[in-house]
Amino acid sequence: MSNQMPVITIQCDWQDVIRLPKGEVWISSKILNEPGIHDKLQTTVSDGKVKLNFSDNYRYISYGPWSLVVKHIPSDLKVVFVAPSNVHKVHKKGVLSVAVSNHSLAVSSCEEDKLLVWDSRTSEVSLDLKGHGGSIYRSRFFPSGIVVLSAGADGSCRIWSAESGINPVTLKGHAMAVTDICMIEKGRNVVSVSKDGSAKLWDVGESNCLANIVEGHGQINCCAITTTSDVAEVDNEREVGTNDKLLVVGCESGLVVGAHVARRGQTFAKQLDSACNSIIVMEESVVVGCSDGKITQLNLQNGSVMNEWHESASPVQSMAVLSNHTYIVGRQDGTCTVYSLQDKFSKLRVQLTGSDCDGIRDISFNGKWVFTGCRDCKVRQYDNNQINVHFK
Repeated sequence: MSNQMPVITIQCDWQDVIRLPKGEVWISSKILNEPGIHDKLQTTVSDGKVKLNFSDNYRYISYGPWSLVVKHIPSDLKVVFVAPSNVHKVHKKGVLSVAVSNHSLAVSSCEEDKLLVWDSRTSEVSLDLKGHGGSIYRSRFFPSGIVVLSAGADGSCRIWSAESGINPVTLKGHAMAVTDICMIEKGRNVVSVSKDGSAKLWDVGESNCLANIVEGHGQINCCAITTTSDVAEVDNEREVGTNDKLLVVGCESGLVVGAHVARRGQTFAKQLDSACNSIIVMEESVVVGCSDGKITQLNLQNGSVMNEWHESASPVQSMAVLSNHTYIVGRQDGTCTVYSLQDKFSKLRVQLTGSDCDGIRDISFNGKWVFTGCRDCKVRQYDNNQINVHFK
């Protein structure tokens, strides 16, 4: 099953311009492999109120302080444009990773090789975590929300206190850069994947590599952990919660591999058309974003294709699971789109705006807010209520 809709984009500062009495904003639609169609949204004043005027290709539905809803008439696609509620300027160079805890603590890294802890309410930086030798490609909070796991170009993973900045544990063993990380349950064990082609299971308490879960398939770009019904016996007391865990990795070759963590055995492999850049797991399936712009949903049992979305040729750079059967996709061209796995919302897209064609490198969702890390050095914050209301 394949769903294809046009990509509808709007001028990045639309929410400011359309408040003006004679504002003009561009809005465009593009179907994959076809020329884009460019239109204008103009404002006029009538009876003392600003009125929005669209071309014949669009129908106005609603407008609020942070969102604009329109219908693209040729495709019957409903599009919601959501503006950021806040823009955090904590970095001076392009953001590479961002994560936010439920306690409002945030951690992010940038091209300046900085790893910063800051307050997502005030943008105030509290810690500059120093120790990595080079770029930090991933930073994630442990479930406690006060401990950080980071990984980067120096081939190491480091664990930090987000309160004191202390780095009590460093995990070394990869021969090349670590590209992604994930935690098993509370984080006594973590998994890292690398350009060296290995996915390693770590015992955090003893800073020890327990095993290679995946190897021999070339550079691994991304990974995700989920639960499986296949429960194995684990004799090693240093492995906690691995008995029913499935690791899914995406490779530069386009290969997606599922492997049982405790059994150290491959459960499925699926070859896609281009490099796998991001992976999420939701509703007993894995969703993979690739360099050719395609998004593919695979069955976790056997790797068979369940669904595909190929609406843009721009490479997928990041993805995150949201609420209510939805997920978000950030691309190299700066588009940031929310999709639903439910068929009834196949003609609905929510676009998180603000980036002016700068890539969305990472996305974090803490249950209330969506944060996007962008190449333009900014972390943008969006209210999930502005998104979720359209998928009910």
